[in-house]
Amino acid sequence: MKKIDITSNIKPKKNNDLNILTSGAFASPLFEILKSYKNNKSIKLYFGSSFGDAKNSVPTRLKQKQVFDIICLSSDAYNEFNKKRLIKNYTKVDIVDSEIAFAVKKNNKVEYNYNPFLFVQLVKQSKKIAIAASASGIYLKQKIFPKLKVKNYHVVKGKRIGSIIAEDKTFDLGFQQYSELLPYEDKVNLVGTLPTQMKKRFVFSLAYQKQNEKIEKIDKFLNFLKTKKVSSIIKKKGLTPLI
Repeated sequence: MKKIDITSNIKPKKNNDLNILTSGAFASPLFEILKSYKNNKSIKLYFGSSFGDAKNSVPTRLKQKQVFDIICLSSDAYNEFNKKRLIKNYTKVDIVDSEIAFAVKKNNKVEYNYNPFLFVQLVKQSKKIAIAASASGIYLKQKIFPKLKVKNYHVVKGKRIGSIIAEDKTFDLGFQQYSELLPYEDKVNLVGTLPTQMKKRFVFSLAYQKQNEKIEKIDKFLNFLKTKKVSSIIKKKGLTPLI
């Protein structure tokens, strides 16, 4: 398996490799899944957020006519790109369910227990909030923060929110999909997911073209995703398997 730098906008080449583009929420699970896949040497893995205008985001790549054999992205993004005809002749398969989580500095002990009052208190007392430039950030920016009258948030592009909270002294609270924050649980205090009243279901999907000349390789990989072994990896990485 050939992994590409997370911030890179390297374009896939026409070859016999299975070129897979994945958004952040499924990136960590997918990388772990591919370690167990016997045909992983013929796979190239690329990264890009489902939404946003970052140089390597899925919409940016699609506008640049970059072609991938498999794209893993949020279901909402797929539906939007399909309407705009940015993504044509693709078949969509829902693969995982995800939730937004939040983290604070490692030494910050937070009382929460999924109490909405304590959540609002934490958000309003924070000095600087980091949110992702993708599905989770868009939801917070459009639906949650306006209701709470919160304006001290910053959209972070090209970096994991977990690394921002761990390394940047100016940020004291960060939000991203749970699976994206989980790899940083030793460096931050991963408090939990949103209160029940504020939760949104985020479905992430896999899109591929049935008429692709590599369809046999794609089918083999899809069948592997349906195994109990993969289901176990997905759960371990903080997601709910749907496939």
